[in-house]
Amino acid sequence: MSDDLTPRRREILEAATSVLARAGLRGLTHRAVDREAGLAEGSTSAYFRSSDSLRGALADFVARQLAGDVRELSDQLTAGGPDSGRVVSATARLFDSWLEDPDLLRARLELTVAATRDEELASRFLVWRGDLVAAVDRVLAARRTEPPGVAPAPSAETLVAALDGVLVAALLKHPERRQGFVRESVDQLLSPLDEAR
Repeated sequence: MSDDLTPRRREILEAATSVLARAGLRGLTHRAVDREAGLAEGSTSAYFRSSDSLRGALADFVARQLAGDVRELSDQLTAGGPDSGRVVSATARLFDSWLEDPDLLRARLELTVAATRDEELASRFLVWRGDLVAAVDRVLAARRTEPPGVAPAPSAETLVAALDGVLVAALLKHPERRQGFVRESVDQLLSPLDEAR
């Protein structure tokens, strides 16, 4: 995925993602990021002067990476036919890839909780969340054909919230159990969308 980050900024934000995932927001300091990246002390603050600017840039960085993956999945699923097995497999594969190196997910969760108390972070996440819901809605719209008397499929926003819950629950499981849990959960959530077809 292309972005406008310099290699050094990317290096700093990747290190910040690891620090945030491991130590939470309290542990996200300029000095901790410098150590994680193996940079001279003061390097992070030269690029991100304040804690707020570091958090804001990190929120954009994390959201951009996850959004790129979701857009790619959405494009792949809207291009294909109404095969729920393919939808379940592709979604589970994406989740599995995120869970293999869960720092990005953990960082996003930390930032999401912080956004409930920080208006600037919240505004950044609202944009990302809106894009995510729109991508899921594209997939649902391509598959939506409820006959009379059949309850409509859940909204994209509800489905995103449910899938978010699956990811959080998977992070709490032993790594060996994550893949099976994700596949079973995604199957339960997505397969019923095709039952009326």
